[in-house]
Amino acid sequence: MKHSRTIVSILLNIVFCAVLLWFFTRNAFLRPYAGSPLKEVLAGLLLLGSLYANYFLFYPILYQKCARVLYWLALVFTALITSILELAIAYKSIVFCNGFLIQEVGFTYYFSMHLALIAGRNLLFNFFPFLLRERQHFKKSLEKEVKVVYQTVRMLDVTDKDNNIQLVNIDDIFYCHQQRNFTNIYTVQNIKYTRLGSMKHLEQLIGDDFVRITPTVLVPFRYIKKCTGETVIMQKMPWEETPTAFTLDPKDQKEVADKVEEGIMRYCAVSGGKQPQRKPARQKNKRKRPITPSDDKIKAVLSCIENNPNCNSGDIIAETQFSLSTVGRCLYELKKQGLIKHTGSRKLGGYFAVES
Repeated sequence: MKHSRTIVSILLNIVFCAVLLWFFTRNAFLRPYAGSPLKEVLAGLLLLGSLYANYFLFYPILYQKCARVLYWLALVFTALITSILELAIAYKSIVFCNGFLIQEVGFTYYFSMHLALIAGRNLLFNFFPFLLRERQHFKKSLEKEVKVVYQTVRMLDVTDKDNNIQLVNIDDIFYCHQQRNFTNIYTVQNIKYTRLGSMKHLEQLIGDDFVRITPTVLVPFRYIKKCTGETVIMQKMPWEETPTAFTLDPKDQKEVADKVEEGIMRYCAVSGGKQPQRKPARQKNKRKRPITPSDDKIKAVLSCIENNPNCNSGDIIAETQFSLSTVGRCLYELKKQGLIKHTGSRKLGGYFAVES
């Protein structure tokens, strides 16, 4: 499923919220019991609100875009406010609660100690989303830098058949085929390597010069010969008897074929290579220019006509021993030069030399 990861994340968050609310309902944590399950659920909702505000609001805006000190001040302030509201829900009179807080700031009295403990708990609880988001941010930035390195250096780390780590030029990759949790990488030198990881991650690393024609096959545009709409045919390698061909999935044939053709044109435009061109249609009924015979043959045919007036092509062939095509070309040149003429019908007529 395309959005399975998002759906699983939402379900996990729902389960987490349900567990936290159940915990607050069954156990008053670091403070007196609020008096009813409803008030305990409200206290749990306060903590959940501060947690998700940190996860979706404070960290992306204050931590990544503004000064870091604003983020920590906002986090401390939120933890303190949620703690005061939670104690106000737990105690019977909110006016008494806040008044007691203002009068007694020290930790000797009951309310002040609970406020410090609950504020510390809320701050610590909100610190875990910071660690999670910071780790995700670091991971994304690291992957971005690694991708730039791969595309700049054009080298990919792989493992050979002896489990030794090697570096392979990305331009030498013929195609990639995924099997379970690793990917087989075949080069134009007919060498097979392996690499751990998914095909999606590999596709993100090696750049835009590759296309995923099936869920398990990744090929570069530079070695695609043509796409027939149902099959992608690669260029024939010296070690192959027949070119490698991959059959497209019937569900995505049109989409993948359009992506392949667009990618080939884009790659040729960027790299300066020749785009595949169709052979021009052969023009029909186009006369070919006859080959001009040598001067000796033309003179021999002219001499035959002068010696044998009213002779036809058959007589000329018998006299000169030339072929029919050669005699025809000689007669064409003599007519063109105005040295002979033909009189009579095509069957009974003959050739005469023109007197100068």
